[in-house]
Amino acid sequence: MSSPARLDGTLFVSETRLLYVGPLVATTLHAHHAAQIVIAPQGLHIEDGADGRIHTRAAVIPPRMPHGHGACAHAALLFLDGDDVASRALSRDAEPRCTTWDRDALDVSVPRDPTRETARALMTEILTALEVRQPPGPRHPAARRMCASLDGSDHAGLASLSHEAGLSPRQMRHAFARDVGLPMRAYQRWKRLRRAIAAVEGGASLSTAAASAGFADSAHLSRVFREQFGMTPTQGLSSVRWQTLD
Repeated sequence: MSSPARLDGTLFVSETRLLYVGPLVATTLHAHHAAQIVIAPQGLHIEDGADGRIHTRAAVIPPRMPHGHGACAHAALLFLDGDDVASRALSRDAEPRCTTWDRDALDVSVPRDPTRETARALMTEILTALEVRQPPGPRHPAARRMCASLDGSDHAGLASLSHEAGLSPRQMRHAFARDVGLPMRAYQRWKRLRRAIAAVEGGASLSTAAASAGFADSAHLSRVFREQFGMTPTQGLSSVRWQTLD
């Protein structure tokens, strides 16, 4: 039996954005805390969680929307964390139907061997073409502080942050879910996954990356990675070339 196909392009990493350029493997239905912009010059099949399907050269998939896609020889995937300003703008009027994600008329070329400079330029070109201009509304200060705490630690102090904000823990959870778009536990799971990806980028094994990011073991990391990306960590991380943009 042949082993599953793996991503073997280049992954450019920044604080709240990931840009992958190269061939795509088919994914199962999944959802994650990131807006996903797909540019596939030769076209790509995309499905949603309600049996909808499209074939397009470009699409904007909002955060937390179940989706999957087929394989193609060359494409760009731009992931914008759900708390990234551009992601929040793109998800303002998001719908779960893939027909609303279609941006087939988007005219953006995908370089074959991108450098850091061309990767930065590609990110800018994509967001400019999508006309991401109007900033989203402000967040509750308590939600911003909680995001900052969860980004740096798995042990954010809900009680102390709630007291500081003059909110009950229940009100704090509600404000967080309203402004961030998902519960604290789901946000924490996404940030753990991002920390595991960063550890693999730094040369760690999957087992070491899992432990350093707060997962029980590599099997736990694999399960969450598949839920969030529709493929295993081996398929998604083991063969890519890494470049840091920050």
